[in-house]
Amino acid sequence: MIYEPVKQIWTKVPLLKKLQKKQDNRAYRFVAVIDCILNQNSRDRGAAKFPAFNRPVLELCQKYNIGILQMPCPEIACLGFYRTRPAGTSIREALDTIKGREHCSQLSMDVVDRAEALCQQGADFLAVLGGNPESPGCAVHLTDNSALPSGVFIKELVRELNKRHISVPFLAIRDDDPQLLEQDLGQLEQIFAKA
Repeated sequence: MIYEPVKQIWTKVPLLKKLQKKQDNRAYRFVAVIDCILNQNSRDRGAAKFPAFNRPVLELCQKYNIGILQMPCPEIACLGFYRTRPAGTSIREALDTIKGREHCSQLSMDVVDRAEALCQQGADFLAVLGGNPESPGCAVHLTDNSALPSGVFIKELVRELNKRHISVPFLAIRDDDPQLLEQDLGQLEQIFAKA
């Protein structure tokens, strides 16, 4: 067991960090990925684009030896698997309530806790992979010129990362359009190649 002060030095000194990384075969790099990229069964009925998972994303992670931190589905966590909500209420409207935002905030704290723990072990946090433009929980629209808002969970995740002074790029994985998915995979590969 390493005493806490020594552990803090261990994770902050680059030479010691390199030694720590040589202890086993881990590449010490990871991305945080929304649940449905890894499990299409978690998508709302009619929204799945792959039979099981987004194979191109996983193949890229495998090619570059990038670990995956799977984030929970905010829709299922807040509303249940069937996205139960009052009649006439959209999933976004149901998530964008005080209770829904509190759920998403708690999920984001849990995700950032896990990411911080990985970083303290020497891993590099490369990106957050979000969802399609219409996703009520996980859409990524972080530019001012976007007409659509980011998903409720993504907004809370950005807030939590900013609160903890963690800077990491967010990338939409727009698998509802093959051309946009190719663009997103190209951007992701650039991030991986630089790591």
